[in-house]
Amino acid sequence: MPGAEEAVKVACHRVLWDMRPIEPAESQALLSELEAHVRALGPRVAALVPDLEREPGDIHGVALHVLRQVDEVLSPSAPASDAQARLHDLAVTARALSGVIVLADKRARERATRPADHGDLAAADDVGPAGWLVTGLGV
Repeated sequence: MPGAEEAVKVACHRVLWDMRPIEPAESQALLSELEAHVRALGPRVAALVPDLEREPGDIHGVALHVLRQVDEVLSPSAPASDAQARLHDLAVTARALSGVIVLADKRARERATRPADHGDLAAADDVGPAGWLVTGLGV
């Protein structure tokens, strides 16, 4: 299934870290599979972008950067003459898209389980840089 996290991991591992030579038939299959993953995951990350803007850190900027990569690797003008380079670009992009989705899901789960009461030390990171100290002191 295009975009499935485990399928993305397996395909990307084969392209990026597996040292065995890739035969032409396998290369073509991986190109098709990775392109399908990128096409499936790109819209999912694009849909997350507005919510990621409110997240701490720069996950929003990372998501925008990865979406620019999607545009580049799926562009009709993307160089297709070097299959190995295209395979690498698709694998890196698919893995980055999957990573953004996994991180966004993790943060959403954390927000859903975090208590809203700022008197709780677990929620103190929402009250500012010194929030944990002030909250811990009962101020």
